[in-house]
Amino acid sequence: MREGLVVSDAGPVTCVMTRFGLRGPRHLVPSYLEYRRVVREAREVPGLLKAAFLVDSPASWLSMSIWSEPAAIPAFGTHSMRHVHAAGEMFRRLAFDPARGPELWSTTWRLESVSENRNWGDLELGERAGAAR
Repeated sequence: MREGLVVSDAGPVTCVMTRFGLRGPRHLVPSYLEYRRVVREAREVPGLLKAAFLVDSPASWLSMSIWSEPAAIPAFGTHSMRHVHAAGEMFRRLAFDPARGPELWSTTWRLESVSENRNWGDLELGERAGAAR
């Protein structure tokens, strides 16, 4: 993620969103600090365009990342030692229902269109994802 990064019209981008339901509000700040360490390492991964920590409630948060190279997503998830460590640590903080398991889910999708105002700080999606129709 470089300053003033402009994404060309080479093709659509991929977005990953993961939601973490925590055992309680006291786990939010440690989760954020670990997230920042993971993102610091992720910035070295080719293909990552942008990442964000989104607070859903005092006891839940979402990680959102935008990628130009879909193949970089699983490569980062398994080869980044910081990410592997953070994933293990996160399970201690997650709410757990014996019948349903940990409160954790993730989704991945391709962005095929975005609104006319496509700027997000230093990221300009340009024609890569196309304007909303």
